[in-house]
Amino acid sequence: MKQERYQQFKTVKAEAPELFTEDLNKAIYDLRGKNPVVHFSETDPLCAYVSFTERYQAPECIGDEYELQGVQFTCEMCPMFSPIMKRDGTPDHRLKYGDCPESEFGRTYKDSKACNKLYQMLKAGRIKLVGIDEEEKEQ
Repeated sequence: MKQERYQQFKTVKAEAPELFTEDLNKAIYDLRGKNPVVHFSETDPLCAYVSFTERYQAPECIGDEYELQGVQFTCEMCPMFSPIMKRDGTPDHRLKYGDCPESEFGRTYKDSKACNKLYQMLKAGRIKLVGIDEEEKEQ
């Protein structure tokens, strides 16, 4: 995902000291997650400039598009992922990896971020993911 940062400014100006303080505090509070820095005017004691940092994220692949919507899948959720099996034919839950034909070396960790192949299949409608009840997940 491509991430950019750029600086922005907000001007706070008021006619009375009480209003100026209130407006400045509100501006700082509203921008609290954007690293606000206050610069006071040298000519007007009731004027200040608040500089802050805006962040912009641009998706570079289909997986990034889903991530911007708050959807993120792991390899374990992919139908191409095959867990390592025990001799009795059940998945070996002790292992944190499994087989994957799309992985560079044929193996991947269960909790790795899913590759674009999964997202492409989802977008094309070739697969659908379904939720797992908490009871089923524990088994």
